[in-house]
Amino acid sequence: MASLLLEHLAQRVLLLDGAMGSTLQGIDLDIETDYLGRENCVDLLVRSRPELVQQIHEGFLAAGSDMVETDTFGANKHVLSEFDDELVEWTRSLNREAAEIARAACDAHSTPERPRFVLGSMGPGTKLITLGQIRWDDMLDSYREQARGLLDGGVDAFLIETCQDLLQIKCAINACLEALDEVGRTAEDVPIMVSVTVEATGTMLLGADISAVVTALKPYPIASLGLNCATGPNEMVEHVTHLVNHWDRHISVIPNAGLPVLVNGQANFPLQPDSMSESLKRYLSDFGVGLIGGCCGSTVDHIAAMRRVIDEIAADSKVDSPAREVIELPGCCSGYSHVDYRQENSFLIVGERMNASGSRRFRQLLEAEDWDAIVTLGREQTRLGANVLDVNVDYAGRDNPADMASVVRRVVNTVNAPLMIDSTQIATLEAGLRHAPGKSIINSANFEDGDEKFDRICELARRYGAGLVIGSIDEDEESAMARTCERKVAIARRAHDRAVEKFGLEPADLMFDPLVLPISTGMDSDRRSGLELVDAVREISRTLPECQITCGLSNCSFGLKPAARKVLNSVFLNELTEAGLTSAIVHAGGILPLARIPEEQSAAALDLIYDRRDASLGGTGLPEGVTDVEFDPLSHFIDLFA
Repeated sequence: MASLLLEHLAQRVLLLDGAMGSTLQGIDLDIETDYLGRENCVDLLVRSRPELVQQIHEGFLAAGSDMVETDTFGANKHVLSEFDDELVEWTRSLNREAAEIARAACDAHSTPERPRFVLGSMGPGTKLITLGQIRWDDMLDSYREQARGLLDGGVDAFLIETCQDLLQIKCAINACLEALDEVGRTAEDVPIMVSVTVEATGTMLLGADISAVVTALKPYPIASLGLNCATGPNEMVEHVTHLVNHWDRHISVIPNAGLPVLVNGQANFPLQPDSMSESLKRYLSDFGVGLIGGCCGSTVDHIAAMRRVIDEIAADSKVDSPAREVIELPGCCSGYSHVDYRQENSFLIVGERMNASGSRRFRQLLEAEDWDAIVTLGREQTRLGANVLDVNVDYAGRDNPADMASVVRRVVNTVNAPLMIDSTQIATLEAGLRHAPGKSIINSANFEDGDEKFDRICELARRYGAGLVIGSIDEDEESAMARTCERKVAIARRAHDRAVEKFGLEPADLMFDPLVLPISTGMDSDRRSGLELVDAVREISRTLPECQITCGLSNCSFGLKPAARKVLNSVFLNELTEAGLTSAIVHAGGILPLARIPEEQSAAALDLIYDRRDASLGGTGLPEGVTDVEFDPLSHFIDLFA
C-alpha cells in the first residue's frame, strides 16, 4: 500500500511539530508520579500522563502542524536500561502507547483534504557504535523492538532523528526494515526518514561532513534526509545546499530556535517565532525543501508562524518550488568525507599494504597485535596517495573476524580514507562492515560456489550500504578463474544482472575485477593473460558504462625482480586505464609515470603484455638483429633488468 504521507509530501510542504522536550521543561512534573521514580525519563509520560502528551500534540496540530513526533525519543532498550532493567521490558508497549496517543491527536485534527500524520521518533541514544560503547547486534535489537512498538501503535513513518554517528543510522534503518518485514510491510508504505545533527563545527559529532552523510545513506531506501537540532536555520544553509545539489529524495530542515546560548547554565534560544519562520522561508522559496519544523526551543507560536509562511507561499502563484537538478557523485566515503569512484586526473588508488595475504610486514604486525603500527601503515598509504585502503586479515591460525573488527574500529577513527573490506569469509566481511561508519567496498563476490554465496555477499552490500567488487570466477570445474575476454565479460554481465535486479544494488556501486593473472611465468597458459585482460576491460567499460572496473595489479609481475615489477606494473596500469579501468589495488608509491620509464623498457613491457612473440606481428622491443619467431618477450624483458 502506497504511503499517504508521501503522496502529500510530493504535492505540498509539510510542517512538523515543535519541541516536545522544551515544552515539558516548562511544566512542573513530579519525579515519583509523573516520571514513575525515574528522573527525566520523559518517555514514561505516555504511561503516567497520556492526557498531557496528547494535549501537547494537539497544541502543535492546532497551530498548524501536519505531523507530530511520538514521545519516544529515548524509548529504546539501550537507553531505558540506564534507568533500570524493568523498563527494558516495557520498550515495545511504551512505543505502542506513544504512537496511539499521537494517532488519537492526529485523528482529532485530520480532514479528508488535510490528513495529519504520526512520525515515530527514534533518537540517537546515549551509546555509539563507532566509539565502541555498544555492539551492532545490541543496538539493532534495541531499535528493532522500538520499531515494533511504533508499528503496533500505527505510525505513518519512522523518523530516525538527531543522529550523530553514521553507524547508528545504518543500524537503526536496518532495525526498521526488519520490523517492517516481520509484519509483511515495506518502506514504501511506512517510510523511513532520517535527520542528522551537524554541529556548529560543520560536521556531525564524530566528524562526518554532509558529503559523507549523503554518500553513506544514499544506498538505503529512506524517503527523506535532512538536518535537525544543534543550530538555528541560518547555520544550516551550507549543508542544506549540499543536500539540494546531491540528495535525490525529500529534504527536511528542522532547526533549533536559533543557535543556543548558555545563560545561568540553561540553554537559551534567541530566535522569536517571526524571525525563525522568516529564516526558514528561503528554504521553501529558494531551495524547494518540502519538510520543515522546529527543534529545541520551538514553541506553539513558532509553529504557527511557520504555518503562516507556508500558506503565504502556497497562495502566491508567482512562487514555484524550484526544479532540482541533482548532481550524481558515485563514490564511497570514510567516516569523515566523500571520495569519487572516478578520479578526475587519475584512477581510484586502493592501497594494498594492509593485506595479510600479500604483505609480510602487515602479517607480522597482525601477529604481534601492534594496532598502533597498523594504523600508522594506513596513514602512510594515504600520505603516498591512496584514496581507499584495502584491509585483509585472512590468515590461518587466527580469529579473522576478531582481527578485522580490531583493525577497522581503530583505523576508521584515525585515518580519513574509505575502506575496502577484503575477505573470502562472510563472517570476517561482516565484522569489518559493522565497525565502518562510512560507505565501504566489499572485496569480493564471485560465482565460484554458485549463486548462494554470491547472494549472501550481495545481501551484505545491501544491509551495510556498501560497494561491491565482483571477481571473474564461476563454477567451471576446469578453469574457475576466467582467462579469456569472452568469459570475463560473460561473468560480469551475469553478476551485474543478478546484483541489480535481485538485490537492488546500484550499477555504479559494482566494481568488476576481471582478474590480473601473472604474465611473468613463461608458461604458455599465461602468455595471453595480459591482452585478454585489456580486451575484457575495454568491453566491460563499453557494455556496462555505469559500473566500475578494478584489479589487483601487482599479480601481473609475480616473481620478477623489484625494478622489473615496478616497470611492468606501471606500463600495464596505463594500458588498462586507457581501456577503461577506473581503480586498482596497488602500492601507491610503487607506480612510475611513463615519462620516467626508459623507452626500451616500456616497449619491452608492451611486447610482454600483448604477447608479441613474432617480429612480423610488430614487436616493439625487439633487440637489434632479431627478426624471427624465436623472440621471447618475457626473456627479453627480464634481461633488461639483469
